[in-house]
Amino acid sequence: MHVSLDSALGRQRRLNSVGESVLQIAPNASAAYSLRSLTGGDPRVVRVRRDTGGGAGDNDEQDFTASGISSGALVAFVGSGNDGFVETWYDQSGNSEDAVQETAGSQPKIVNAGDLVVLSGVPALSFDGSFFAATGFAFSPSGDFLAVTVSKISTGNLIDTRDGGSDGFFIQQGSSDVRYRYNGDGSIDVSGNNQHIISTVELNGTTLTAYKDGSSAGTDTVTAGLSTTEALSIGKVAFSSANTVSGSVQEVILYATDKSANRVALETNINSHYSIF
Repeated sequence: MHVSLDSALGRQRRLNSVGESVLQIAPNASAAYSLRSLTGGDPRVVRVRRDTGGGAGDNDEQDFTASGISSGALVAFVGSGNDGFVETWYDQSGNSEDAVQETAGSQPKIVNAGDLVVLSGVPALSFDGSFFAATGFAFSPSGDFLAVTVSKISTGNLIDTRDGGSDGFFIQQGSSDVRYRYNGDGSIDVSGNNQHIISTVELNGTTLTAYKDGSSAGTDTVTAGLSTTEALSIGKVAFSSANTVSGSVQEVILYATDKSANRVALETNINSHYSIF
């Protein structure tokens, strides 16, 4: 979906001016990706490559902060009628776990024919067989953890931390459900195919719980501890090229600690920005 730049950016400015940021509400994230500020400041959020079809500035790249998107600077850089693709989705957690895609044909799109890509009026990344990888990412919640995503996808693995087989955690979109899978031991299916949702999953002790738009959507009991993983993929299986995502993604936040006390506040903050539920 595409809307006018003035409409999209006006709404974003209003929402960004209200309340605490995500990382003020719940600090110490393992990784945090968004097109808005999650820090309360004006962090660098994306590195964008412009495709001018062989014209001036073709394949030039530039970094943009959250305000660079909301001010229209990103769209101005890409240029009228051109496409813009994200080479790096910067990690705002402070851990430098940047999600990178150097292959042009696999980069998610952020500007389409001169228009900012949006989902429900808010900037988004469009995935169509594209994906990111954060190489060396050590998401190793041997105990409690929490993951929050904002997306609307029809197929593919939204996030995947596995370094092979079932050892890790992933969120997968099936033909009708969102599947949350932990270490080959816990699995929860939630209705949500091709829906714009705030998707949360947390592990507390041996209980894996999934939430859709702030409401509990299922639990499972797990027994296996999660060993250190060595890769984070956004948009496909981490250890292969399988299950690439089709759809739009706006936010991915991961914690390797218990954040159950902050979950409602996090979801409230996210919903105040995206107006999903």
